[in-house]
Amino acid sequence: MEQVYTVQEVASLLKVGYRTVLDQINMGRLEAYQISNRYRISESSVLKYLSANKVKRVAI
Repeated sequence: MEQVYTVQEVASLLKVGYRTVLDQINMGRLEAYQISNRYRISESSVLKYLSANKVKRVAI
C-alpha cells in the first residue's frame, strides 16, 4: 500500500510552510484528495511534484 501524507508532513518533507503546500494543492500543482475537510497526499503525488518542480542551483 502506498504511503499517504498530511499537509503538515509534506510541508516538513519539502521544508516549506503549511500554507505553501495548501497553495500548491489549490493551484493544481500538487495532487491531493480530501477526506472530511482534510487533505491527504500520496507518495507518488509528492514524487511527481518534485520531479516537475526541480530547481537548478546557480553559483553566484
